[in-house]
Amino acid sequence: MAVPSRSLASRILVGALLAAVVGCGTGSTPPAQPPAKAQPPSPESVTRDHPGGDSDQPHAAALTRLLESPWGHRVDKDDQLMVPLPDAEHWKRVRYFGVDHFVGFRYGKDHHAMVAVFVQKVEPDDLTSEKCLRRFEQWGRPLIQPFDVDFSPFSVRHGRFRKKPVIAFAVDGSLTFGFSRPEFSAAWTAYPIYPDACLIAAIGIPWRKNPELARAVRDRFVEEGFALLNPLTEEAPYRH
Repeated sequence: MAVPSRSLASRILVGALLAAVVGCGTGSTPPAQPPAKAQPPSPESVTRDHPGGDSDQPHAAALTRLLESPWGHRVDKDDQLMVPLPDAEHWKRVRYFGVDHFVGFRYGKDHHAMVAVFVQKVEPDDLTSEKCLRRFEQWGRPLIQPFDVDFSPFSVRHGRFRKKPVIAFAVDGSLTFGFSRPEFSAAWTAYPIYPDACLIAAIGIPWRKNPELARAVRDRFVEEGFALLNPLTEEAPYRH
């Protein structure tokens, strides 16, 4: 499959991280099947631009690395937030066009996976994860209209972060880009840890003929990664 342009990658991210939030539904996505193994790349061929290296299936190999590598962290440019990422040294901090976000990371030049963190200021309130997710949905709704997004039923997971309840959503979807219709898996959660801001973390993974691997990576973030986020400031982070 051809390497996506920055515009396509941004549309996939917007679709994965914003289009899905307007579904307002719950349910369960089909369980992920055991991911098929790609030919492993040679160690010397693995780089930040190409984490799939010289594998015969570079996208599958890159996603396999995200499943098998230990968790690490990357920070925003002002060291306010540590974002959990498997195989952390091969992620690049980036800005995504078309969506207002605090910090973003991409896995490989071919955008094998994309992570974004949003900080949305609100009036001081007794914020909850549910309230923040509802606000995120309202903010994202008008941004998805150009993409003709279709998505599966939502999967919902309840957990805790710093002793407060948090909710995570996971979904599969597709969107229109020219004459193509890329498919993706996505998940996001909201952390109610500031009195005047919502902190949302999200992951989007294009399928490219590897839906089982994309779902498995997405589910790893939901089950393990989201809980590893580490804010480094008492107040909500902001772009300096």
